Amino acid sequence: MPSALLSPAVNGPVHSTAGVRVVGAVAHAALMRGGGVTRPVPGFESTPFRIAAGTLVWVGLDGPLHPRTVLIEAGPIETRLRFHAGSNIASIHFAETVVAQGFPGNDSSRTATRAILCVLGLTKPTGFGLLMRGAMPPFPLSHRVDAARGLASACAAGDAAALSRSAMLLLGVGAGLTPSGDDFVGGVLFALRMMHPGPDWRTALQAASQAIVAHAAHRTHLISATLLSDLADGRSYAALHAFADAIARADTDNAVRHALDLVSIGSSSGWDMLAGFMAALTGTLDFS
Repeated sequence: MPSALLSPAVNGPVHSTAGVRVVGAVAHAALMRGGGVTRPVPGFESTPFRIAAGTLVWVGLDGPLHPRTVLIEAGPIETRLRFHAGSNIASIHFAETVVAQGFPGNDSSRTATRAILCVLGLTKPTGFGLLMRGAMPPFPLSHRVDAARGLASACAAGDAAALSRSAMLLLGVGAGLTPSGDDFVGGVLFALRMMHPGPDWRTALQAASQAIVAHAAHRTHLISATLLSDLADGRSYAALHAFADAIARADTDNAVRHALDLVSIGSSSGWDMLAGFMAALTGTLDFS
């Protein structure tokens, strides 16, 4: 793959360079727009997240593919990086997949359920993913189980107002760089974005999704709120897109494979997003 370069050469000599192996579409546009300069996110300087031309990006040697990802060939990643766009680099795009609305039990729902039952038998869930196995998640998630189940019920009922109320109770809840509540709500919004419900529900859902994303800016921090917004826009991790695509094609084997890739993200982020996706698709979190 042709590569451009990252180097810490903003205010001094070049100490090292690193070729770009993979770059997501959002990160590529930001690096090109800003001349390649990236800066730490205030308050999150020790994380791989950085700011390029006012846009959040993720820079590292290896990690899950996402529209904001920049994977480089070598480290270390210095405080400030410069991107030399002297050659073309491949920009990864993830297409939206249309998933049939799951309930009351069409092919999408049945495929997803079969895949989840298999995944639950192969690996141990974390975060809100524990609810899919009939187990209680740890504090503070245990205090928001009713909200998580309420969000699933709201999706089944097509009740955008109830969806908003439950989602608001989950934002910012949990530990880690992206709290479980944010990832769970994001998984719900991602799934709903991929579905094709009736026009009345679609209009109400769009308004609810916009309100939830706007509220997240005040309930959680920049990184988590941005990734939640991406999920609501149907623009997230490659594994989640691939899982949705397998569900849409009623391909259980690949759904299992991509779900396993998804749940490997973070300490519980992948499980939380998967649980949210399933809550929206099936209207339940009970797969035990």
